[in-house]
Amino acid sequence: MTDEGVLENLTRERIIGKLSLLVKVLEQISISFLLFTLLLDLMRWQARQKSSFPLFPLYGFLAFIVTCLIIWAISLYPRSNALVGGDYLPAPFREFQPECADYVLENSSFKDISRIFDCKTYKNISDRVIFSLSLQKNDISLDNWPNNSATAIELAPWPEIHPRAQGTKVPILMYHDILPKKEVFFDVTPGELEAHFQFLQEIGATPISIDWLISHLRTGIPLPAKPVLLTFDDGYGGHYQYVYPLLRKYGYPAVFSIYINKMTQKTGRTSVTWQQLQEMAADPLVQIVSHSVSHPRDLRLLSDADLEQEVKQSKQILEKELGITVNYFTYPEGKADDRVKEFVKKAGYRAALSMNDLDEHFAGQSPDLLTIGRFGQSRTREVVPQAWGGDPLPRTDGGFNFATTIQKREVEFPTNTLVLISGGIPKTIHADSRYQVEEIIAGTEAIAAVDGGFFSLKELDSNQMIGPVLSQNGGFIPGYEGEIGKLEGRPLVIITDRWVRYLPFDPARHNTLEGIAAEAGDDLKVTDAFVAAAWLVKDGQPQSRESFGTLYGFDALRHRAFWGINQAGQPVIGVSREPIDSMALGELLVQAGFREAVMLDSGASTSLAYQGQSQVHYTPRPVPHVVALFPPTETYIVPINHVGIPCVIFADSCPAGS
Repeated sequence: MTDEGVLENLTRERIIGKLSLLVKVLEQISISFLLFTLLLDLMRWQARQKSSFPLFPLYGFLAFIVTCLIIWAISLYPRSNALVGGDYLPAPFREFQPECADYVLENSSFKDISRIFDCKTYKNISDRVIFSLSLQKNDISLDNWPNNSATAIELAPWPEIHPRAQGTKVPILMYHDILPKKEVFFDVTPGELEAHFQFLQEIGATPISIDWLISHLRTGIPLPAKPVLLTFDDGYGGHYQYVYPLLRKYGYPAVFSIYINKMTQKTGRTSVTWQQLQEMAADPLVQIVSHSVSHPRDLRLLSDADLEQEVKQSKQILEKELGITVNYFTYPEGKADDRVKEFVKKAGYRAALSMNDLDEHFAGQSPDLLTIGRFGQSRTREVVPQAWGGDPLPRTDGGFNFATTIQKREVEFPTNTLVLISGGIPKTIHADSRYQVEEIIAGTEAIAAVDGGFFSLKELDSNQMIGPVLSQNGGFIPGYEGEIGKLEGRPLVIITDRWVRYLPFDPARHNTLEGIAAEAGDDLKVTDAFVAAAWLVKDGQPQSRESFGTLYGFDALRHRAFWGINQAGQPVIGVSREPIDSMALGELLVQAGFREAVMLDSGASTSLAYQGQSQVHYTPRPVPHVVALFPPTETYIVPINHVGIPCVIFADSCPAGS
C-alpha cells in the first residue's frame, strides 16, 4: 500500500470513529431528554392531583438518571495512549500501567485488538517508541522514517520465519543451574554469570525479551544493536537466589523454562518455589515458559495421551498458579519431531525453544518458530560479538538514512566473505600525505573508514588525487591535469548532509567546485566529492562485464574495497575478505542488500578500519584519502520496539479490526 493510501485509510478511520462517537452521544442525549420529559409530565400530573407526595425524591431520581447518562457518554471517549510508568526499570524496558488492558491506540482499528491485550505478557517496551502504528489488511504499517509516512511490514505465515530475519544473527544463550560450587560442567557460578553480564554490557549487547524476538522473527523488523536472549532452564533455586537479583541489577530481561514437578520433587538440587515464581512472573523483566510437567528425556517416545499431558497440562498449571498467559514452550533436552511440534501447536503455544549440541545456530537460522535453536552459555564470548539484529527496513522512496548507529558485520557467502560497516554519516578525509586508514581517522570522531579514490603514484608521499576531491577537512582540490581524462564516465560521488549521488564524471564540467556544486542545486551544499573506480551496483542491479569498459584489472581476482547505499538508505563501506572480480562482487553486494555501490581504489590499497583497528589480514599500501563513517547527530530511526500488537504473536495474519 502506498504512503498516500495508508494516510487516507488512517484519516477515514479517524473520521468514521469520531462520527460514530458523535452519534452515540446524541443518542444518549435524546434518551435523557425523553426521560426528562416523562418525569416532568409525572410531576405536572402530581401537582394537578394536589398530592401530598413530596417532589424532592422525584427531582433526586431525575438528577441521578442524568448523571449516570453523562458518565456513560463520557466513557465513550478513548483513553489516553501514553506509554508511561515503570521508571524504576533501566532503559530500554518499561512497564505498562495496569489500565493497559483497556489501552486503545489512536487508530480506531485497534480497539478490538486492545480487548485481548495481556498486560502481563506484553509489558516490556522500549522507551524508543515507534509512532503511527496502523493495521492494513495483512500488514503492520510502521512510521519508520523521518518525512516518510509508512513502511509496510508483512507477517511471515506462522510458524515460518520472515526472510529478513533469516539473515540476522540473534544468539539465544542457554543456562541451567547457578550455584556457588559447580557439580557438572555446564553449571555456572554467580560470579561467572555476572562476568557474562558485564561482558554483554562492555560490548554494547542488548538483551531482549522473547516477545521482542518472536516479533522480529515474524516481521523481520530489525532489533537493537547486538541483540541477545537469555534463557534459564529447569527452575533451580539459584535462578531466584542469584539470577533474578542480577537481572534487576543490570536491567536484563530473561526467559525461565519451568517444569511442574520440579516444585515438589527432591532431586538433590534446590528448586524455585511457587511463591518465588509468582514474584518473578510479576516482574516485567521475567518471562515464564513451559518446560513440560515431568521433564521426560525424550518427548518423541511418549504416547499421545502422555505427550498431551506433558505439553498441555504444564501450560494450564503455570497459567493457573501464576495468573499469566504462557505462550512459549521449551523442549526437554531439545528433542522434538513433527508429531511433538503438532501437540505443541494444538496446546496453543506460539513458539518453542530447542537445543542441539551438534547444531547450534542463531535464532533466524532455525527451521521455524516451533524449533528455535540456542547456544550453550559456554559460547557467550564467541557468539555475542557476532550478534546483529538486521538493517533498518527497506525504503521504498529512494531516500537516505544517516541517523543510525554504526555497526560492523561479516556476511558469508559460499565463494567469499564481505566485511560490511553500516550506519552513521558519510564523510571523506583527504590527508596531507599517505597513511594507513586507521592512522588517518585517529584523532577524529570517525568510527570506521575505507580507502577512497585513486591517487597519483609518481611520488611516494604525495596526496595528489587523480580526480577532483572535496573534503570537509581539506576543501576543494582539482584533479591531476595529466591523468584526469582517464576518469571520464567513472562515478563522481557527491555527498551532502541529506543525500549521496553517483554521477558519470565529466572532466570538462566537474573539475571545479562550481561545477560540482551545480549538481546539488541551490538548496543544499555539497560537503564532499571524489571520483570512484566503477559502478558495482546501480539501481539495485549488479553491473555487467561490458559496463566496466577498459578499466584495468576489473576482471582479475583482487581484494576489493567499496562503498555505497543499502536498501535502507544507510551508507555502507566494506572490503572483500578474499580476492574477487568486479562482476562477482556486484552480485554479492546485491545479495547483501545494496541499492547503489561503487568500487574504490583496490588491490594493494584495499584497506578498512573499525574502531581504530585494521580489518584486513595484511599490510595494505598507505593511502591519502578515505570514506569515513561518523556517529549520527540525531537518531530518527527506531530499530524495533516491543510492538505490543497481539496479532504479531497470536494471529496467522493481522486483518484490520481483528
